[in-house]
Parts: sequence; structure tokens; C-alpha cells
Amino acid sequence: GDVIHRMLTATQYIAPLMANFNPSYSRNSTVQYLDNGTVFVVQWDKVYLQGKEDIGSFTFQAALHSSGRIVFGYKEIPVPVLQISASQHPVKAGLSDAFMVLNPSPDVP
Repeated sequence: GDVIHRMLTATQYIAPLMANFNPSYSRNSTVQYLDNGTVFVVQWDKVYLQGKEDIGSFTFQAALHSSGRIVFGYKEIPVPVLQISASQHPVKAGLSDAFMVLNPSPDVP
């Protein structure tokens, strides 16, 4: 659901690059993964930003090693990350393991 999605992208993620990507824009866009038991790799290959397809495609990956090491790799980033708009979707890179509590009661801090 929309609320759960917003909460997860705000609080819990491993993101080499989080933005408003549209993998369905091009037949050449893929999101692939590999798990060989030692490393789990996810690769976003030739993905485009929704509504900004003219700036070019992005290719990057995240590798999660069984040792706990996390490696982000970047092959194609056609525009500086600080220039990507966050109006439609958060733009982030990094790790977060936090949680959010939504409590409508004013009596409970």
C-alpha cells in the first residue's frame, strides 16, 4: 500500500540510489539479481527517471556479502544526484535501519 511504501522508503532501505525510476520505460531496462550463497547482487541496468527519460539511463548495483560488507557500484549516472528531483519520490543513497511509530493519541508520547 501507499502508506507502507512511504514508511519503508523513509525508514528502512539499502539504496545505492533511490529515486523515481521507471524500469518499464525501455525494453533495455532491467533489474536483475544474483545470489551465489556468498554475495547477493542487485543491478539496475539502463533504468530511466520517470518523466526525465531524456537525460539518459542509469546503471548501478548493490552487493550484499555474507560477511556483512555492502558495496555500491556505479557505472552510468548521467546527471549529478543532487540535481534529481525529489518531488515525486525520495532521492537517497545509503543505508537506514530505523523505524517509525505513528500514534494518533495525544496522551502517549
